[in-house]
Amino acid sequence: MEYKRAIEILSKAMEKHSFSQEEKEAIMAAIGVLDSASIGDKMFKARISAQKANRKKDTEW
Repeated sequence: MEYKRAIEILSKAMEKHSFSQEEKEAIMAAIGVLDSASIGDKMFKARISAQKANRKKDTEW
């Protein structure tokens, strides 16, 4: 499952259901972790793309 979709599902669950304060904090923590993982994944993919572009540029005459 994609991070963005998981965040959407958790957010909707918070709106629809009545959770205790502790449960809400746990859900918010999970959303934060998913968001951070999403950002890290994007940064990793961008770094790989940049490295590939540099390799391609280095091999061109």
